[in-house]
Amino acid sequence: MEDEDISLKLIKMKKMRTLMAQLSKSREAPAPEEKPAAEPDPVEELKKHVSERGDEVLAAARSENPDLVRKVSAALLKALKEGRVEEPIDAGDLLALFRRLGLKVQVESRVMVHRKGETKDLRKALEERWQSS
Repeated sequence: MEDEDISLKLIKMKKMRTLMAQLSKSREAPAPEEKPAAEPDPVEELKKHVSERGDEVLAAARSENPDLVRKVSAALLKALKEGRVEEPIDAGDLLALFRRLGLKVQVESRVMVHRKGETKDLRKALEERWQSS
C-alpha cells in the first residue's frame, strides 16, 4: 500500500514538472496575436474633418457612449471618402446627430462679445459695462 502511494506521488510530481515547463515556455515566448496592423482610431481620424468645436463634441459624446461614437465616426469617415458628406463637418450638425441617436451630449456654451478689437466673455463685458456706469 505504501508503494502505491509513493508511485502515485512520483507520477504527480512528473506531471507537475511537465506542466511547469510548459507554463514557463508560454511565459517566455507569448503567442503572437493574429491581429491586422493597428488601425487608427476612427474618432481621432474624424477630428481632422470637423469644424472648430467638433473635437469638443466628439469628446463629450465619447464620454457618454464610446462604442456608439466609434461606430458613428467610422460611418462618417466612410461617407466622407465616398463624397456623400461635405467637409468640414459642422460641430452643430455633429451634436444634432448624436442627440438624434439618443446621446445626451452636453457641450459647454460660451457667448463671446467682440467690441473695440477685443473679444471677451459676455459676463465680463456686462460686468465692465455695469461698473463703468
